[in-house]
Formats: sequence, structure tokens, C-alpha cells
Amino acid sequence: MKQREKEGSNENLRVVIRIRPPMAREIKDGKFISTVQAAPDNQQLCIFDYHAIELVPDEELEAFVQNPANYTIHQFTFDYVYDQESTQVEVYETTAALSVDSTLQGYNSTIMAYGQTGTGKTYTMHGFSFTPNSDQLGIIPRSLHNIFTHIQMKSNSMTTFMVRASYLQIYNESISDLLRPDHQQLNIREDKKRGVFVENLSEWAVRSPPEIYQLMRRGNAKRVTASTRMNDTSSRSHAVFIITVEQIEETPEGKRARVGKLNLVDLAGSERVRVTGATGIRLEESKKINQSLSALGNVIAALTELKQPKSHIPYRDSKITRLLEDSLGGNCKTTFMAMISPAIEAFNESLSTLKFANRAKNIRNTPMVNQDQDQGALLRKYQLEIQKLKQELDERSQMPIDSMVAELEKERQKALEDKQEVMSAYEQRNRDLVQEREMRKQLEEKISALNSQMLVGGQKIEETPQFQNALEKQQKLIRQQYQERLQELEKERQNIEEDKAQTDKYKQLLLKQRDIMIALTNRLNERDETILQLQEELDAYDKLQKELEDINQTKESRIQQLVELLKQKEVEIPMNLDLPANSNNNNAKQQLLLAEMPSSKTDFSC
Repeated sequence: MKQREKEGSNENLRVVIRIRPPMAREIKDGKFISTVQAAPDNQQLCIFDYHAIELVPDEELEAFVQNPANYTIHQFTFDYVYDQESTQVEVYETTAALSVDSTLQGYNSTIMAYGQTGTGKTYTMHGFSFTPNSDQLGIIPRSLHNIFTHIQMKSNSMTTFMVRASYLQIYNESISDLLRPDHQQLNIREDKKRGVFVENLSEWAVRSPPEIYQLMRRGNAKRVTASTRMNDTSSRSHAVFIITVEQIEETPEGKRARVGKLNLVDLAGSERVRVTGATGIRLEESKKINQSLSALGNVIAALTELKQPKSHIPYRDSKITRLLEDSLGGNCKTTFMAMISPAIEAFNESLSTLKFANRAKNIRNTPMVNQDQDQGALLRKYQLEIQKLKQELDERSQMPIDSMVAELEKERQKALEDKQEVMSAYEQRNRDLVQEREMRKQLEEKISALNSQMLVGGQKIEETPQFQNALEKQQKLIRQQYQERLQELEKERQNIEEDKAQTDKYKQLLLKQRDIMIALTNRLNERDETILQLQEELDAYDKLQKELEDINQTKESRIQQLVELLKQKEVEIPMNLDLPANSNNNNAKQQLLLAEMPSSKTDFSC
């Protein structure tokens, strides 16, 4: 939680007035009648109310203004009054520089430009040039140059800085981010730590004035402007440029963090429609501008009323008053710059502006140094993250190398048993090493990126000899370890390539053996088929033989019957015609027997 030093005390707003020079269209015949006059002490001014001067002929004007009876004088006293001859350098050095110094000390500061349209508010805040050492530089670029000069010239090099910038506009009561055009319709939020802030408003870390000048050019190109009778480039929106300076200083008591914020506010000018000739969109813009400025007047009136207790402060009636709540009666050192025109036709607006500024003098703020004791500041977070990343980088630079060497040794032993697994593991380890190298590279780049956003008093962190020597030493050690590891891996790769070649040779022999086995198998299959065919033929022969034996047996039985029949008929049977016992001669017996049998069948009938 942000803590604030207790030395803060109530102080009034610092109010200054700047009188712009006359424009060419306001000068007639080389003569110009000014309604405003600044005192030599630069703290008082008089504004002359000429009576019915518009009715006086041109040739009588000089005598008319010299007569005290023709005008009424209104006198005002302010912290500083700049006459028509004042320069940008004078305005910055005597007013704005005080706010910048307060920001560098850890205070919240605000510089607010207020006035009628065409009185030089944007010129005072921005200027007409961003060229270094130009006389036309406004408060914003000069403030940035002052901040970075302070950082570079800081004698205590133990102080670390971070500078961030944001740029927004309030157009028709709608907040948009001028540096991120896609961020529109932004909302104002409030919390205990940050106070009042704009949600999703981009913040840009900057390291030099040219970087911020580039952001300003980008934002100014997006700001809404238009031409009116009073001003060729009239601002149609309120613009707020926010600079946040965080710093951490190392002291004997420990680290001390301070956060200062500088709000540079360029308010859109108040307008009278009959004077500016606004119509259509310009008319609607004028209504919104006057409405928000009226809300600002109501807030100032409520803050400066004498009765106690004070009534409700209507900060929420307008976006600009809500955003500047701390600047009006809160924790802030506020400078109110009122711009007025010396022209006769602008008398009413100039007098109104002076009365407005005179009332604002009575606003009391309570500025206090913002100290961060909970490591919540972005700069402290960056330092902790850098320390964590460096520690992680150191761990990766030591431990993983040894463990990877041991793992590779185990994998080499395992390669003798399974070559293919070793090749896969080797390729995977190479990928891991490449990934590890990329991770280390990313960590180094991230550390470099974070360091580049921080500034050290006197010089940048990465420019210090200690940082450069340590970084060079660490990089040299890492490169040496990489080279040694790569040489070992190359030897391992060669060994594995030789083992792979031997394995391929074994594979070729196995392929030849496989072909021989396939050929032998085919031949065995052919032999088995031949054996099966022969077996089928033998089975067929055996079957035929059995059939023949059955036939012979039948025939032999019939012969026996015939013999018995012949004996019964007492037919003589030749003696030499004995029936052989061998059944193999059955056919021969049958043929002989049948040959001797009578040809007539009647002889054998019963």
C-alpha cells in the first residue's frame, strides 16, 4: 500500500496569468488597443472596461482611451502574471519547472491551462516545435527534457528510475486513448491504492525525450481540432498528458521507493456561440465543452465556499472534474494557468477568466510525497523480476549441463544394447539442448529488455562497466561450455554413426539369410507337394489291389462251387489240374478250368 510522508501540509493552488500577443486581424492601421496591462512586479494586472468604445470613430479612439472617465479598471493579484512579451522559456522556468521538480521529489503535480478559445493554451502547453533548444518548445516537451536531464545528472548512481507516459482526450464527455486509437469509451475508476485512474489507459515506458516527442506527435494527430472564427485550429477536446516517474534509491536504511505523477492538462476553450459562429457538430461540441467547464466552475465554487461544513463537491458531474479530483483539493501540487486575450472584443471572456482564476486561488490542496513500501511500484516489480530471471539463468548455466552429461553417458552405455533407442535419445537430447539454448537466449533478451526500461542516475544500467564485465564473463563461460559439450556430442555422434554402419552390415547379412531360408522353404514345400501326390497314387494302387483281391476271392469261391458240382456229376477232373493254394495263381486256374469245361450248358443242369 502506498504510504505518504507526514511532512505534507495544506497549500493553495498556484495561479498564474498569461496575456497573449494581439493577432494580425486585431490590429487596425498598425494600432492595437489593449484592455489588459501587467504590473512591473509580474504579480498584478489591470483590465480596462471601456464604455461603449464600439461606438467611437477610429480617428477618436486614441483620445478616448486616454480619458479616465471612459473606462473602469478591475485589478487582480496572482502568483505570477506574464505580459504579451513573455517567452516560452520564461513561462517554463518561473512556473512549470517548479511542478517538474516536485514530481521528481515524489509529489503529484498538475499544470492546468484554462481560458477562452484562441488565447494560446495549446501553444503554451505543447508549443509549435519539438526541435531541441527551440524557442517554440512548450511546457510538455521542456518538462520531459528536464526530467531526463535530472536522471542523467543524478550524482547518486544508486538511484534507479522508470519514466512512463500516457495521453488521453475527453471529447463530448467520452474518454479515448490518443496513443491507442482502438481504446475508446474508457471509464474512470477508483481504488484505495491507485486513487482515481482511467481503466485500460495505455502506459508507455520511455527512455529519452525523442521517444516522448514521437508519442506526442502521434497523440496530437489523433486529437480533435477544428477551425472557428476565433481560432484556425481550435481544440475540441480536453487533453491530458500524464508522466509517471518512479525511482528507487538505495540508502543505508534500505531501499526507498517514490512515485511522482505529473498531469499536463490542456483544457478546451470556453466559447460563445454568437462569437465563434459554431453550427452543427461544432455547436454540439461547444455545448459539451461549456458544460464541462461549468462543472469545473461548480467544483471550484464548492471548494472555496466559506461556510462549514462544506457542501457536496460535484466532482462526478463531468469527466474532467472526476479525473482531476486529486488536483482540486486533494493530494497534489496544482498550478492553474489562465490565458486571456487583450483584444477589446474578448473583454467579457477575459474578465470572466480572471474572476474564475481569482476564485481558484482559494483552493487548498494537501500534497504529500508518495512512498511505496509494499513493492507495488512497477519499477520495484521489474527489479524483482530481473533478479528472478538472473537467478534462473544462473541455475540453467550450471546444473542442467552436468545432469545432461550424466544422462548422455548413461545413454551411451545403453547404446551398446539397443542402437535404435540410442539414436532416438540422441536426437531428442539435441533438440533439448537447442531448446535450452533458445530459452537462455530468451531469458537474456528479456533481462536486457527490462534493464533497458530502467535508468540509473548518471547512466543506464547496461552501460555500467560492472554489468558489461559480468555479462561478458557469463557469456564467455556459456560459450566455452557449449563448445566443449558440442565436441563431446560430435564424438558421440561419430561413434553412433560407426555402430549404425555395423548394424546396417548385420542387417544385410540377415537379409541374405532370410532369402536363403525362403528359398529352402519353397523347395521343401515343393517336395512335400510331390510326396503328397505320390501318396495319393499309392493309395489309389492299394485301393485297386484290394478290389482285385475281392474279385479273385469271389472267383475262387465260384470255382470251388464248380468243382464240387463236377464231383457230384462225376465228371472227371484232370489230375494235373490241382488248384494251387496260392491265391496269386487264381486267374491262371480259372482260365485252365474254364477251358476244360464242356461248352454245352445243358450238361450242367440239374
